[in-house]
Amino acid sequence: MEENEKAPVGSIINDNSQSDFFLSRIDRSVADNLNDIRKSFGEDAGIVKDFIVFISKNLKKDLFGYTKFTLKDFCKESGRNRQDLARKHPYFIANPKAAIPEYFGHEFVSVFDYALFNMLQKNIIFAKSYVVNTKNEVIQLKNFPILKDIKLNLNRQSNTIKIYEIRISDEWLDGFISRYYTIETNGYPKIGKGRGGDGRKSLYLILQRTRHQLLSQRETTAQFSVDYLADLAELEVEENRFRKKSLKRILDFFREKGDFPFSYRFVKGDPSKAYQEEYWVELDFSSSVNIISLSEKRGDHLFYNSLIVELRNVFNSKHSKVAIKDETDVFQRWLTNADADTDTKAEILISAYYKAYNQQITRIQAKKYIRDGFLNR
Repeated sequence: MEENEKAPVGSIINDNSQSDFFLSRIDRSVADNLNDIRKSFGEDAGIVKDFIVFISKNLKKDLFGYTKFTLKDFCKESGRNRQDLARKHPYFIANPKAAIPEYFGHEFVSVFDYALFNMLQKNIIFAKSYVVNTKNEVIQLKNFPILKDIKLNLNRQSNTIKIYEIRISDEWLDGFISRYYTIETNGYPKIGKGRGGDGRKSLYLILQRTRHQLLSQRETTAQFSVDYLADLAELEVEENRFRKKSLKRILDFFREKGDFPFSYRFVKGDPSKAYQEEYWVELDFSSSVNIISLSEKRGDHLFYNSLIVELRNVFNSKHSKVAIKDETDVFQRWLTNADADTDTKAEILISAYYKAYNQQITRIQAKKYIRDGFLNR
């Protein structure tokens, strides 16, 4: 194949860039335990949830450069206001004598920085052990570590952060490869703007998870109690009729503003059954079935799995004994350094792509993807 030949039509590298949707991945243990994020991180839970969705999307778009981002990048993908995140964290306002954490010479005092620091210090603690069945073993997770490290590229004159660089946990990277739900993330920032955004985002993720589960089982409908969905959305409404009305408003908002193809209807519970809820919501995702960009393409799982496994193998054979001062994960540093073993990475990428899709990409294309990411930003 000639070096200047274009990638085949239908490849994962080209398709999603022209789509109205972007299918990302989220670790199942996180998506199934959103309330545990709330319990583990309190008022920072919304930012923690946004951060997990944000970095997971970066992993899918740019595996070779996902670790670096700006606050502007985060705001674009989360729907948050930059000024709000740059303010002093409420904890330090309420506790003016509290010690401000300092890491590599930077004070983590803003709303975003302190939430990020807490992700480095704390795990998501699951209320009960989360069991994951894989092909080879049964894994029991009691907590979910998020970050290994945070590095900052500062503007020395103004001391303002220009670029964040992070190292994610091994569990997170493993989950992205083998333990995940697919979620549409282009609609995520749209539904989070304004009051109540954190609750709407939690409900959005559960609906996305449900869509993944149903379509994987060749089903299209599922029922949830109004109370369950209202709790996810953090609706503080006591009377049933008002709770139902508030939930209806959010679901309509998802369909109109979040570009989320689904339908729903309210159904009454069966009073003959014990502990039956009065009202249920029947969700119907049949309108998603024929939307190509709402399903991962055949070969995607094999592609990412083969790619990471082989990259790790090569790294371990060449650099496993390398130690770098103040570096917590040498593999992630090597992976996201476009100048390190570029030819080797390109060969691995070409091989993984062919194995997954039975299609050839050129060395020039592979190197471009390594340097610029799989998709146009």
